[in-house]
Amino acid sequence: MDDLQKLIAERACEKLMVSYARLIDAYRYDDFLELWTQDATLNMLGHEHKGVPAIRQWLEQRKTEMICRHFVTNIETEILSDTRARGFCYSFSYHVQDARGFEPGPMEPPTFIIEYESEFRREPERGWLFSRRSVTAALVGEEQMLTLRGESWKDFRHRAPTGKSG
Repeated sequence: MDDLQKLIAERACEKLMVSYARLIDAYRYDDFLELWTQDATLNMLGHEHKGVPAIRQWLEQRKTEMICRHFVTNIETEILSDTRARGFCYSFSYHVQDARGFEPGPMEPPTFIIEYESEFRREPERGWLFSRRSVTAALVGEEQMLTLRGESWKDFRHRAPTGKSG
């Protein structure tokens, strides 16, 4: 692979990482699924979804009433061969519950800082696609931490004060 082909491949993989965020934020699930190989795996915060049907099932369980925006940064791509590559990026994720359709939503600090490790495969007919993506939360807000632990924010808010002293 010459330098120009390598740059084109890197750009294609970078575009996938940005398109992932844009399409999931817009709830454009059919277009989102076009970014993946049929046998791809999405590891979402420790839960593996293998194959496009499983990834679709995960998408359909997302809350549709939230405004969500992912800002992708620190993108790195390494081309391993003519058909394989890997990548890494961070994302700041802003979520506002119960605000979709009532934009603009209230501006709140990011609820997640996410790390993405990606593997890409080039298919002859479709070009570069995700073959695997692992999503890890590096930093999360209080509500998201409870969710990751399997607790409810609603239940947490209604608990009696713990009596912490200052």
